[in-house]
Amino acid sequence: MLSLIEHLHNIDNINSKRVAVLLRHGERGEIPSGSFGTEIRLSENGIKDSISFGKKISDLKIAHIYCSPIGRCVQTAEYIKKGLAAKQHDVQLTQEAQLGAPGFHIVNADIAGKAYLDYGCSGVFERFSQCEEIPGIASVESLKSVAMQWINAKTSKNGVTLFVTHDALIAHFAFANEIYTYSKENWIHFLDGIIINF
Repeated sequence: MLSLIEHLHNIDNINSKRVAVLLRHGERGEIPSGSFGTEIRLSENGIKDSISFGKKISDLKIAHIYCSPIGRCVQTAEYIKKGLAAKQHDVQLTQEAQLGAPGFHIVNADIAGKAYLDYGCSGVFERFSQCEEIPGIASVESLKSVAMQWINAKTSKNGVTLFVTHDALIAHFAFANEIYTYSKENWIHFLDGIIINF
């Protein structure tokens, strides 16, 4: 199976197209049970892998990097930018609450937070993918329209626009837009995600 980086390199004339990548942050430490883990940062491997990711895509035109304001996403974006620096030193990086504070897949953080603590990330997604209404979680229709419009608007320049975010947001968005359906068996790896061609 091709990696995300290989898929990007296989897109013909990618630098003259608008391409969005929703990317999960790099490897992090374990999230304690009963916690949201917002304070958990990248592991040493997560730092190295993020720099390496940047180096591996440095021959592609990177239009912009957006990231969740949560620390591990900011770290990932900064280390990817560091990996890009030898070939692309002027890539802009912007933090966006829509990517994970709380994120466009959440409409009410307090209510959704209870569901995440009760069911866990994969449990919430499993219910969502069975079209079960989950209090505090955005609907499929909202993720198809509002979220897709937001990503489209941010992907305003030719080249690759990176959106460094969290696994739950990617899974919900991918399912709602019929891009991919994740499960416990094929969950989103660190520094993996989905590609959207506009």
